[in-house]
Amino acid sequence: MKQPVQPEYFDLAGVEAYTGGAISVRTARRLISRPGGLPFIRINRGKLMIKRSDLDAFLEAHRQEPVDLDVLAAEAIAEMREGR
Repeated sequence: MKQPVQPEYFDLAGVEAYTGGAISVRTARRLISRPGGLPFIRINRGKLMIKRSDLDAFLEAHRQEPVDLDVLAAEAIAEMREGR
């Protein structure tokens, strides 16, 4: 069975679909508008397109590792007790 072909470029609705709704159209617009944000291509005086590899790189660059909140809280309490 053939794998479905992934498009190389997405419009903003495609970004939302590709990320499973994790990045909405509204959020994508916000990410595009900030300095150092999500790279984009403007087509025909308005249509915004995002290259899939740019989106993947942007997501990877903003990846967060899981944090054990109990350990983080214990460290903060220890620092407060030490007077740091």
